[in-house]
Amino acid sequence: MVKAKMVDKKIKSVKKAVKKEISKEKKAQSKKNAKHEADILMLKNEIEKLKKKKVSKGHVSEYNIFIRKQIKAGMTFSQAAKQWTKYKALEKKNKRKPTAYNQFIGSQMRLGKTWTEAVALWKLAKAGKLGKKGTTKTITKTVVKKVKSKPQIKYRTRVIKSKPEIKYRTRTVVKKVASKPVKRTYTKVVHSSPSIDVSQLTKAFESSMSTHSLSKRDLKEAFSTGEEEIAFKIIQTYFIEIARQGFKRQLTLDEIINAYFYALARVRSKKN
Repeated sequence: MVKAKMVDKKIKSVKKAVKKEISKEKKAQSKKNAKHEADILMLKNEIEKLKKKKVSKGHVSEYNIFIRKQIKAGMTFSQAAKQWTKYKALEKKNKRKPTAYNQFIGSQMRLGKTWTEAVALWKLAKAGKLGKKGTTKTITKTVVKKVKSKPQIKYRTRVIKSKPEIKYRTRTVVKKVASKPVKRTYTKVVHSSPSIDVSQLTKAFESSMSTHSLSKRDLKEAFSTGEEEIAFKIIQTYFIEIARQGFKRQLTLDEIINAYFYALARVRSKKN
């Protein structure tokens, strides 16, 4: 008896659960059917609007209108032609099985939408979000935080004693310094009376100055005290005459020595 009662209770509980699930499914299906019916009504209204727009015989064909709308939407000609083939295939399906999905996508493609855009719009219409704009809310939160302030820098003035300044004084000392002895040179011109005719000597000296050359024998014989003094005096008088008359000539050391020995040789030859 107890077992039979337990079985009856379980059967009743199962029946209640099944009834609840069936009622839930019915409610969901009724909602879906209501949405589908609303979509179908919307599509019917659009179709009626399109039927009202009568196209004259001389007007552009449906193909050209479709292609133009697709190109204006940003597609190329080849892409628009593909969309036209899809649209025509959809129309054939609609003639066989006129579903709300096919009718909706066909109407959207007629308006210039692509296949993907029409499918996305169908999903929004099915979800009930078509025509609704989302709203954004900005929420501002005030957060209070304890911020540690930077440590304050305290400055202390400290007096530093500087070193004493050293002042220098300049003192001028005047001293008597013994001056250095100044050497002065005086040139004294002494005129001596020549014992030999100077004009003849100068002519002979100038003629034989460049051509005459003394031999070693003449040089050895010329070195005697009396003859050297006479020759030196002859040359001295010659140079005094040059300085007095203002006659200048560039003479080398060899020419002066040759003139001296030439004068000695002439003095010696005259004595002999």
